[in-house]
Amino acid sequence: MSLEESLKRYFGYNGFREHQKEIVEAILARRDVLAILPTGAGKSICYQLPALMMPGVAVVVSPLISLMQDQVISLSKDGLPAAFLNSSLPYEEIQAVLRNLHELKLLYVAPERFADLQFISSLKQANVSLFAIDEAHCISQWGHSFRPDYRQMSLLKREFPSTPIIALTATATDEVKRDIAAQLLLKDPLLIKASFDRPNLSFAIQLKKNPMDQLRSFLAKHPDEPGIIYASTRASVDETYEELKSEYPRIGKYHAGLSDQLRAQYQHDFLHGECLLMVATVAFGMGIHKPDIRFVAHIDMPRSLEQYYQEVGRAGRDGLPSECFMLYSPQELKLYTLFTQQIADESLRQLAKNKTNKMYSFCQSVQCRRKGLLNYFGEVYLPSNCASCDNCLSDTELVDETVTAQKILSCVYRLDQRFGAKYVIDVLRGAKLKEIYDRGHDRLSTYDLMSDHSESDLRYYIDVLIEKRLLERTEGQYPILRWTDLSLQVTKGLEKVFMPKKASRSRQRKPKDDLDCDQELFTLLAALRTKLAQESKVPAYVIFGDRTLIEMAKTYPTTQDAMMRINGVGPVKWIKYGPVFLEEIKKHSSKSAVASL
Repeated sequence: MSLEESLKRYFGYNGFREHQKEIVEAILARRDVLAILPTGAGKSICYQLPALMMPGVAVVVSPLISLMQDQVISLSKDGLPAAFLNSSLPYEEIQAVLRNLHELKLLYVAPERFADLQFISSLKQANVSLFAIDEAHCISQWGHSFRPDYRQMSLLKREFPSTPIIALTATATDEVKRDIAAQLLLKDPLLIKASFDRPNLSFAIQLKKNPMDQLRSFLAKHPDEPGIIYASTRASVDETYEELKSEYPRIGKYHAGLSDQLRAQYQHDFLHGECLLMVATVAFGMGIHKPDIRFVAHIDMPRSLEQYYQEVGRAGRDGLPSECFMLYSPQELKLYTLFTQQIADESLRQLAKNKTNKMYSFCQSVQCRRKGLLNYFGEVYLPSNCASCDNCLSDTELVDETVTAQKILSCVYRLDQRFGAKYVIDVLRGAKLKEIYDRGHDRLSTYDLMSDHSESDLRYYIDVLIEKRLLERTEGQYPILRWTDLSLQVTKGLEKVFMPKKASRSRQRKPKDDLDCDQELFTLLAALRTKLAQESKVPAYVIFGDRTLIEMAKTYPTTQDAMMRINGVGPVKWIKYGPVFLEEIKKHSSKSAVASL
């Protein structure tokens, strides 16, 4: 049986996504793999398919109980033998799973399980086909979600030297990538780095003014659609939840301060569609397998672009258009900077500070959001206009700010290019600070030269100058501003500097025709799916995803053969659900034919 035939048989898909086949082939050849794939790229297929094709049991390391349960439910519904081990199971059930490892194809475990010598012994007695390390960035201290438990994964190569390992993550800088490979002792791994671009996601960022009004305005565009609202603290989650619950009765919340039982209930309700809005801290979402999340909103700025990308990546995993919305404020930058001072290790403290500064600069940026995000992860984005972010869609007026640029560049130069943005701003605004007087900088011609501008305005101008390569900001514990090879041309008046002046968004993003199909039939099929999901007590996507229903409502299959050609319908799904969906399509087609007479 070919790989394509196996893919159709087990999962119902007609073909592989980018990089999936290459990864599967490497694992089948018993080669280690380090794969950096964006959320929604089909990471699970990369280890689930080889696990089903190889003898023995595949061990999947996952950081969250929710992911294990979701994956096992989905696999079991398709008749594929899978189980999970975590702290939620009683001792007797854990022992039963360990005794029956030979009957499983996939076993999901938490990283802390590898501290259990009995577990290691049980694996040695079983035939382990492969190890899959999901959310592998958690193993790196340079990553944004470092978990010490993940460091125990280094024993895998020592205890199971011939067993292939696949490490997967959606977010990893080059430094994190190297650390993952080193910590796992990967041997000549196949390195896969897919594009970070998610074309179906749109981006919008606003400065905080009246946060709840701004959030309500955004939510009004998404009636009856599932989405996540992220807040930075438990208090912010509780406050937002209380503000919205009367208007949105199908709302839940999630943070570490809630009981395990309440968190599990809210999460269950969200996954099963009983709850549409989830207000949560960063604790919610990692490993959440819900493909139809239509938006992710941040009511507070995340601490890094890695965290932001990880969280917005939970939207639109089914490939349909979805929105990412964020609010930010200068106060958050100051607060996060204060937090970083509490990190004992100097290199980690500086790393956290740099990440927060880049996050804030991204918020203030006037360039294409998609370009800025992809550039951060080392990817070049060539189009000048993505047509799906607030900056590219805004009606911006270019204003000649040459004089403003000259004043800032002059101040940087007169300070001998030895100070950071905050100090430059203080000098330009004429701040009455002892350090300025002690250095004699109050006698500079640029002192108090821009006292009519706010600190926020000057930060904006400096960020634009950096984007235009008229200034550069150094790395390190104390970043400083320096001239570039282009700066002199501006100060001499040989080059003009135009900056975007943000205007109101008069040009809105054109809504895509999300349902390019018979929408009445899609609604009927979605209702049938909901009914079957409730009867089976599983999330709706376990039956069929939205994209599969859209294809049904576009092609009107009326035979088993036609239904089996639809992406997402395999032999198991056909046996369980195919006939009843086929009957619904036939009924609709008959009614439509009669109505047209």
